[in-house]
Amino acid sequence: MISGMPPCQMVITMKHRKGNMNKHLSQPLFRHPDLVVAPCKLGHGVFATQLIPADTTLEECYHLRIRKEDCSGIIDDYVYSIAADDDDSQEVSECYSLPLGCGSIFNHSDEHNTEYWHDTERDLIVFYTIKDVSAGEQLFINYGKDWWETRDCTPKNDK
Repeated sequence: MISGMPPCQMVITMKHRKGNMNKHLSQPLFRHPDLVVAPCKLGHGVFATQLIPADTTLEECYHLRIRKEDCSGIIDDYVYSIAADDDDSQEVSECYSLPLGCGSIFNHSDEHNTEYWHDTERDLIVFYTIKDVSAGEQLFINYGKDWWETRDCTPKNDK
């Protein structure tokens, strides 16, 4: 903790990746107070400690951009697809995102209750509920058909 602030409310100033000073991002990142990471049959998962209604923001996460050609081994299991930046270059490279925070811990279900979007203005990955989530219920995202096909496997936790 810094100055008595919980880690999820630390204020961070970022520079734009091109080196130009972007507007200061001084808003604290949001993490829903009713989230907990706990052991589960899949290793660890994200759970609700109280009822969380549909269309509720769960967490805003910083993320690391990783080029497709740099994803290999275990890291490839934790990256998300996002659009590459428009940096005026002629070469367009497929880019992945490695979310920090709970973003790397959500498990898969075809009957998922959580989705994410890329907040391009603040360059954050934002996770939110798409269904009501009961206290004690695990939050799941859908990894997508390609994730499973490229690994020649099928999901183990579908309901």
